[in-house]
Amino acid sequence: MFENVLIAEDHESVNFSLRRTLEDLQIPHFDYAYYCDQALSKIKKALQVGKPYDLLITDLYFEIDGTTEQILDGPELIKEAKGLQSQLKILVFSAESRPSIIRPLFDDSGIDGYVRKARRDAQELKTAVGSH
Repeated sequence: MFENVLIAEDHESVNFSLRRTLEDLQIPHFDYAYYCDQALSKIKKALQVGKPYDLLITDLYFEIDGTTEQILDGPELIKEAKGLQSQLKILVFSAESRPSIIRPLFDDSGIDGYVRKARRDAQELKTAVGSH
């Protein structure tokens, strides 16, 4: 089971739901970021202090809101995070349903799981996180 999880999700209500799901799974420590740059910074800091994240849960798409960001989307965040911490488990939680977008995330980016935002997604998320 995971002990230290980072959520990268820009929608507050989804972020709240993800945190609730992790609480239900009794994950002892989790953190969240609303921006990709913020998430990468938290990964770097966690590595520096010797408490790396076990799992990154990220969306694929992040709304542009005028905040200056270097990393603009989930696929880029995944690439950067894996570059820093190659053993980091990554679960994508997104509304994206096109196989042409999802398959390369497994084949090329090395993600460990994908849960689509849809009906019963909280249960599927619990299953995905709990199975590792």
